[in-house]
Amino acid sequence: MAAPDLYSYLDYRAYLRDWFEARKQVNPRFSYRAFARKAGLSSPSLLIAIVARQRNLTATTCAAFVKAMGLGADDSTFFESLVDLDQCE
Repeated sequence: MAAPDLYSYLDYRAYLRDWFEARKQVNPRFSYRAFARKAGLSSPSLLIAIVARQRNLTATTCAAFVKAMGLGADDSTFFESLVDLDQCE
Protein backbone atom coordinates (compact mmCIF):
# COMPACT_ATOMS: atom_id res chain seq x y z
CA MET A 1 0.00 0.00 0.00
CA ALA A 2 1.42 3.37 -1.02
CA ALA A 3 1.53 6.39 1.24
CA PRO A 4 -1.64 8.50 1.07
CA ASP A 5 -1.70 11.61 -1.11
CA LEU A 6 -0.89 14.48 1.22
CA TYR A 7 -2.49 17.03 -1.11
CA SER A 8 -5.91 15.41 -0.79
CA TYR A 9 -6.06 16.22 2.94
CA LEU A 10 -7.22 19.33 4.79
CA ASP A 11 -6.69 17.74 8.22
CA TYR A 12 -3.10 16.91 9.08
CA ARG A 13 -4.22 14.57 11.86
CA ALA A 14 -6.19 12.45 9.39
CA TYR A 15 -3.12 12.37 7.15
CA LEU A 16 -0.92 11.24 10.05
CA ARG A 17 -3.38 8.48 10.92
CA ASP A 18 -3.59 7.28 7.32
CA TRP A 19 0.17 7.59 6.79
CA PHE A 20 0.85 5.46 9.86
CA GLU A 21 -1.72 2.85 8.79
CA ALA A 22 -0.18 2.69 5.29
CA ARG A 23 3.29 2.32 6.78
CA LYS A 24 2.00 -0.43 9.07
CA GLN A 25 0.54 -2.26 6.03
CA VAL A 26 3.97 -2.27 4.39
CA ASN A 27 5.81 -3.25 7.58
CA PRO A 28 3.62 -4.81 10.29
CA ARG A 29 6.47 -4.39 12.78
CA PHE A 30 6.44 -0.59 12.38
CA SER A 31 5.29 0.91 15.66
CA TYR A 32 4.69 4.20 17.43
CA ARG A 33 8.02 3.65 19.15
CA ALA A 34 9.75 3.19 15.79
CA PHE A 35 8.13 6.40 14.52
CA ALA A 36 9.29 8.31 17.61
CA ARG A 37 12.80 6.93 17.15
CA LYS A 38 12.87 8.06 13.48
CA ALA A 39 11.62 11.50 14.58
CA GLY A 40 14.26 11.77 17.29
CA LEU A 41 11.59 12.03 19.99
CA SER A 42 11.46 10.25 23.32
CA SER A 43 7.68 9.82 23.57
CA PRO A 44 6.20 6.98 21.51
CA SER A 45 2.70 8.09 22.54
CA LEU A 46 3.02 11.58 21.03
CA LEU A 47 1.74 10.48 17.62
CA ILE A 48 -1.28 8.85 19.28
CA ALA A 49 -2.01 12.02 21.28
CA ILE A 50 -1.68 14.22 18.18
CA VAL A 51 -4.05 12.08 16.10
CA ALA A 52 -6.53 11.92 19.03
CA ARG A 53 -6.51 15.75 19.27
CA GLN A 54 -5.14 15.60 22.80
CA ARG A 55 -1.99 17.51 21.85
CA ASN A 56 -0.86 19.86 19.09
CA LEU A 57 2.29 19.84 17.04
CA THR A 58 4.81 22.55 17.85
CA ALA A 59 7.25 23.89 15.29
CA THR A 60 9.92 21.55 16.70
CA THR A 61 7.75 18.44 16.75
CA CYS A 62 6.34 19.28 13.32
CA ALA A 63 9.87 19.31 11.90
CA ALA A 64 10.57 16.00 13.65
CA PHE A 65 7.41 14.43 12.18
CA VAL A 66 8.33 15.67 8.70
CA LYS A 67 11.74 14.06 9.10
CA ALA A 68 10.26 10.76 10.32
CA MET A 69 7.80 10.64 7.42
CA GLY A 70 10.56 11.43 4.92
CA LEU A 71 8.66 14.29 3.29
CA GLY A 72 10.41 16.34 0.63
CA ALA A 73 10.64 20.13 0.65
CA ASP A 74 7.31 20.83 -1.08
CA ASP A 75 5.47 18.18 0.90
CA SER A 76 6.90 19.40 4.19
CA THR A 77 5.85 22.98 3.40
CA PHE A 78 2.31 21.79 2.63
CA PHE A 79 2.20 19.63 5.77
CA GLU A 80 3.37 22.57 7.91
CA SER A 81 0.65 24.71 6.30
CA LEU A 82 -1.95 22.10 7.25
CA VAL A 83 -0.69 22.20 10.83
CA ASP A 84 -0.88 26.00 10.86
CA LEU A 85 -4.39 25.92 9.38
CA ASP A 86 -5.59 23.49 12.04
CA GLN A 87 -4.10 25.45 14.92
CA CYS A 88 -4.99 29.00 13.95
CA GLU A 89 -7.84 30.78 15.68
